[in-house]
Amino acid sequence: MPFCWLCLCISFLWLKVSVAKGDSWHLEVPPSVVGLEGSCVVIPCLFSYPGPDRKASDLTGIWFTDSNEIAYHSSTTKISTNFQHRSSLLGDLRHRNCSLKISPLQHTDSGPFTFRIEIEDFNKYSFAKNKVSITVKDTPEPPTLSVEQQIKSGKKVTTTCTFLHSCPSDPPNLTWSHQGKVSSQSTRQTNGQWKVTSSLSFTPSKRDHVKLLSCTAVFTGGKKVSSITVLNVTYPPVSVEVISSSSVQEGDSVELNCSSDGNPAAHAYQWFTERGTLVSEGHTYTLKSVKRHPEPLYCTAINTEGQASSTPIQLNVLYPPEIKVGSSCTSEISTATCLCMVDSHPASDIKWWTSDPSKVLNSSNTERHGSLTIVTLQGALDSNTVHCHASNSQGNSTMTLRVPHNGKLVYTAVAVSVFLAVITGLTVWMVKRSRVSSKTEDPVTHRKTEENVTSQPGSERECKAYSTYGGSHNVYGNMTLEEEQCSDTYEVTDGDAVYANM
Repeated sequence: MPFCWLCLCISFLWLKVSVAKGDSWHLEVPPSVVGLEGSCVVIPCLFSYPGPDRKASDLTGIWFTDSNEIAYHSSTTKISTNFQHRSSLLGDLRHRNCSLKISPLQHTDSGPFTFRIEIEDFNKYSFAKNKVSITVKDTPEPPTLSVEQQIKSGKKVTTTCTFLHSCPSDPPNLTWSHQGKVSSQSTRQTNGQWKVTSSLSFTPSKRDHVKLLSCTAVFTGGKKVSSITVLNVTYPPVSVEVISSSSVQEGDSVELNCSSDGNPAAHAYQWFTERGTLVSEGHTYTLKSVKRHPEPLYCTAINTEGQASSTPIQLNVLYPPEIKVGSSCTSEISTATCLCMVDSHPASDIKWWTSDPSKVLNSSNTERHGSLTIVTLQGALDSNTVHCHASNSQGNSTMTLRVPHNGKLVYTAVAVSVFLAVITGLTVWMVKRSRVSSKTEDPVTHRKTEENVTSQPGSERECKAYSTYGGSHNVYGNMTLEEEQCSDTYEVTDGDAVYANM
């Protein structure tokens, strides 16, 4: 173990200094040491004797209590039962180191203990005036945790955890609750204890604020003790946002609040339009007579560590429908198309009708672009006007749109009317002319003609096409030329006029 080697090295240095004092019987031990029950304890010990150095086989080290109970002997068979397998000599007698280790420590191991050195063929000496007592504790002392009162986010910091123990050969294991670079050092104390200082270096962040930082020492035997502190990390404002009511009616006033998280808390606030114009300062901002389309706003929070801004917010302004001037109707041939454009929030319910509001016409298309709703009505309309009605929770509005007459439709109607008038006029004229002509003819001739039309009894019924009549007589009746007629054969006397329709 590193601490054990460090302990031994320091002991060796101490030994050399002690030996240099002169050739005499001398012992250096603390009057008492403190140990943890269940852990281990080391009684540091250095001695000197007259004469030259001796080889190890010539030296016998012994530790015993006032009751002559042998706690340690170079010959392990002579160790008392109570200390068997629990005591050992950490030092090297050749180097005049007589340090004693007892592990695990028991409550009965309080001592006092006396060291005796026996040198073969020379002398034996008990250092009765240099007795050592052991104070056995049930629980360890908590470590001392040191950290700066305020640490800055993003700036490296070093914290320390210090604790005492009495077992340099098996020092406690120390752990930190935070990640970072750890280094440790051990220092021997005057009372036979050792002080261990563990350092933790890390770079704190906002997440470390009010976070618990602890160091824990676990001693041989399983007992452990911890020290805890709360980190105080300073950082600039974060999570800045504008807090307001969920909605506001057009024309009302609304109070906006700037919220932020920072350490220390923000001491100043500023309000800006989305274009960066400063409009107010302070934690709250009251916007009066809110318009339906206000410019987005954001706030900036400032503390000693820096500043940060929120994202711009668009107020949720409620207002009744407004039917825009661009709403109109057009027509083409027999189809009319009407557009109704409504600006409102929330979105409006839009209906169409002509003369009867109860007879709602179905819209053919609906589009929404932000607060603007465009509804299309398309089809044949039997009215010169159509009504667009919009309503939402804030109110309603109605606009009457004129349905224009289409130019092509009028032209066609006029053309058809003129044609029918011309045909009717021609028909009337021909009928009148026919009646005038029939009154100027001789009625006798008429009868004569009828009398001279004789039937040929023996003639056959034939289907012939007639296109002319004999002579140069006028025909005043309507005639269908090239028409096949099935009739009996008649003979017509030359020179007679025919007035009947054929």
